Amino acid sequence: MPQVTANSCQKASDMSPRDVEFRAIISGMTCACAQTGTHADAPLAQALFHRVEVMDQAPARAARALGLAPGDADYLLAGLREDLAKDFVRAMLAENLTSESTQQEDDDDE
Repeated sequence: MPQVTANSCQKASDMSPRDVEFRAIISGMTCACAQTGTHADAPLAQALFHRVEVMDQAPARAARALGLAPGDADYLLAGLREDLAKDFVRAMLAENLTSESTQQEDDDDE
């Protein structure tokens, strides 16, 4: 599944550049989650997430397009969203720790 870019977002003309960039980041994170996921259905969950969150398809329509039952689609979306949230928090904490470490080094140099 290709990552989302400003040119591939379905409603890119209606969104601010910041929104397009944010969607690209989220898409990249979901691709990373799916690629590193240990579950056999990770690529399917990522494709479903892409249809629902990036292409703004209704979950039932996205599920049908991928040959999934609505309950299965809900389960996959919930799991991928949870993984994505955890990855996002880890990334934010890592950035915060890096910033604090850099600040501490700057303070030590003075």
